[in-house]
Amino acid sequence: MRQYDAIYLGFPIWGMTAPPVIRSFVQAYDLSAKAMYPFITHGGYGLGNSVDILTSLAPRAELKPVFSMEADQERRTLEQVRGWLGG
Repeated sequence: MRQYDAIYLGFPIWGMTAPPVIRSFVQAYDLSAKAMYPFITHGGYGLGNSVDILTSLAPRAELKPVFSMEADQERRTLEQVRGWLGG
């Protein structure tokens, strides 16, 4: 992980939070001073406490704006992804 300046972290929301595997990954590495770009899918209930979890597990990472996509919205996906990556 030392060689990377940015981490793109993708996951689905499970039970209104980040899944255990994502929590374990973030805890396993020192992400200090790294840009963290979360991209998250959810079933319509939003991000829950996932952003708070990422912030608490990697307090010295630079959390970038989250890209989130509600499931079953494929028509909007390409346009939103392009906008997020271009920002």
